[in-house]
Amino acid sequence: MTPPDNSTKASLGCGSLILIAIIVLIFSNGKNDEVEKQLRDTRSELKELKAEVVTQSATLSRIEDELKKANSKPPGPKPRVIVPPKSPSE
Repeated sequence: MTPPDNSTKASLGCGSLILIAIIVLIFSNGKNDEVEKQLRDTRSELKELKAEVVTQSATLSRIEDELKKANSKPPGPKPRVIVPPKSPSE
């Protein structure tokens, strides 16, 4: 004869596990909505940044072209330097 087992064991059936999974899905769906909103906001900000980069790249290209044109022009006449006469006391 075996001694009686005094420990209590809990077991969950498939129905209980499915019910727990449904409850978890219901309550975690709110966080999914928040994550999706943050993702949409991040994508929107990324599009704005890309547009700004395109604008800045175009501006830099224009400035580079202007600098190349300015550097390729032959230098103009040298400015005249006027030296004042020495004072008679020197």
